Amino acid sequence: MVWSQFFVSVLSGVAVSLVLASLRVGWTHRRVPLGLSRAVTRRSYLATILTLSRDPGLERIEGVIPSLRPSTAGPLLPDIQAAWARVDARFVVSEAPESLAAGAELAGKGVEVRVKRSLLADDLSYHVFGGERPQVVVNHRDGRRDRPSRLVGPSPTRIFQAHFADAWRCAVPIESVLADEALGDGPDRAVVAERLRELRRRYALSGQAEAAVVRHLAFLHSARVVFVTGLPGAGKSLVRNRLAEKLGALRLQVDQQGDYAYIFSEFVKRMIRLEEDSTGFVAVSGGAFDVDDERRLEPALRRLSRQVLTTVDKPMVTLVEFARADVVAALLVFGEEILSRAQVIHVRASAARRAMRLEARAQPARVQVDGLRGVTVELSDNHLVPATAASSRYVGDDAAALAPHRVFDGRLHHVDNELDDPVGLDRRLDGFVDDVIRPYRTLVG
Repeated sequence: MVWSQFFVSVLSGVAVSLVLASLRVGWTHRRVPLGLSRAVTRRSYLATILTLSRDPGLERIEGVIPSLRPSTAGPLLPDIQAAWARVDARFVVSEAPESLAAGAELAGKGVEVRVKRSLLADDLSYHVFGGERPQVVVNHRDGRRDRPSRLVGPSPTRIFQAHFADAWRCAVPIESVLADEALGDGPDRAVVAERLRELRRRYALSGQAEAAVVRHLAFLHSARVVFVTGLPGAGKSLVRNRLAEKLGALRLQVDQQGDYAYIFSEFVKRMIRLEEDSTGFVAVSGGAFDVDDERRLEPALRRLSRQVLTTVDKPMVTLVEFARADVVAALLVFGEEILSRAQVIHVRASAARRAMRLEARAQPARVQVDGLRGVTVELSDNHLVPATAASSRYVGDDAAALAPHRVFDGRLHHVDNELDDPVGLDRRLDGFVDDVIRPYRTLVG
């Protein structure tokens, strides 16, 4: 072969390659690429997560990880868990056993984890890294292969943050999930103790994680409902809101209910004659009302009771606030199914202190028109209580009769709120929380 033929062959090959490359580039630029199509090794994927989790500019991590694995499942996982424990991190996982075990490990390190029962192990997972360089790592685990992709910048980050917020609201704290598993269907403490020991073995619970599960178990077993009662002006709403904050700090989900909205709706229906019986309620200047007999308020309690029943089997604590002179009769409206898993906080203050608070607060309802057919009434915890009611019906209550009542044996707690003393109130509420949890600390040796 002469040199000219050799060079022609080489140039022809190069030309063909260039033509094919040009066609490929042109096709690629016109074609929408298939996302999450490139498979990488598990180690490469985890190494990327670890690097991003150690970024000095990182402020927080949020993620939905259906197939989260415990630290024993790979050499990089302990380092990833340690990195997550050093930042503000929150994760939603599935209820698969391995995910629960990994979630329990993270909870033991102080990381917030929730469980979404509808998640499947092969669903997409993502980590949202917030900070100086916001980005998202999305992964599709296809059998044994990981197909991740990185999206950099605030725009994709905001989309996944919004999705995470929805997932977080729908999920249940892992401590409550494990506590509910220990409780099962039976209230027997010996059975609960054995189940708790089994959970400790199955999920290798650390001391910190086990203590958190016990706290949730205590409330879900004996205080799924906490009634906050007392006369108007005693400070029930303050106590309820502060207790909700304390339970939230323990990662318990809290629902708050009260009877005033139900009472107000009964009042409105009677005032505009939507009910055949329009008697019993009297309008008072300032957007308030009074009744001729406290028994007129019982239908509102029954409606409230039905609402509480919708939450009593969920892994959450429901705080229920109401004011009655006949506290015993009001509580008995809720029935055995609720009362058997309830605690009662009775808030006390002197008549002079209550009168002063009632006079100072008095926020009327706000009425807003929404379009052609909507009217919204916004009520306040600090609603007006008529002077006639405060000086006659609410002079005192029968809370003293609760203590000897069998249903409330060991379930009644008094909170003195005479002084506007936030530190003292916190101390008394901490005492209530400890009273609920203390009997359960000895369940597991």
